[in-house]
Amino acid sequence: MTRGTDRRGLHALMDRYGDGDPRAFSELHAALSPRLRGFLMKLVRDEPTVDDLLQLTFLKAHVARDRFCLQGGDPDGAVQGWYFAIARNVALDHLRQRGRRDRRRVDLETSEDRPTHELADEAASVEGLALENERATEIVEQVREAIALLPASQREVVELHKLRGMTMAEVAERLEIREGAARVRAHRGYKALARLLGAGASSVLMLYSLLCWASQ
Repeated sequence: MTRGTDRRGLHALMDRYGDGDPRAFSELHAALSPRLRGFLMKLVRDEPTVDDLLQLTFLKAHVARDRFCLQGGDPDGAVQGWYFAIARNVALDHLRQRGRRDRRRVDLETSEDRPTHELADEAASVEGLALENERATEIVEQVREAIALLPASQREVVELHKLRGMTMAEVAERLEIREGAARVRAHRGYKALARLLGAGASSVLMLYSLLCWASQ
């Protein structure tokens, strides 16, 4: 499927998605995934990487969904264009990182006069960066899946508080509940995430990594 594929209904789905309808996301995902996958494949040309970038595209769109605004006279086209713009930025970020890694490898291969231990250290550093990037992608997906498993009342507080940066007072006002009730929901939500992700430092790392990535 291409960007020219039938776009009818995307804006209506986006409206429902923005209003919190969970089925709307599934329908948007089903409609846009093949198009976005084809677009990303043309840029990256590596199927496993495209799978990761596609998930990052939908996660980044989820975090930014309140910032979507209609432009032009084609509402459905505007929705598709917005997702394609996010996918393009995600792909370009990946390609820039890959380019930096490739340049480092070239530098290592052409630095014959440098001490062996320095070359080994740099090679390990390059490999470490690649592994860290892969791990970050895995962490984002794990946290996204865990948040989706929370009860709706807890999930919306976690998303508003951490992913959108609202204060508890703002969250309470948005949800039309008392601030104390919002804090209780948040506490329960974070405890549930800790259980889902595994108690201890690894959970903190996963949450921290997601929040840092989502704020970019």
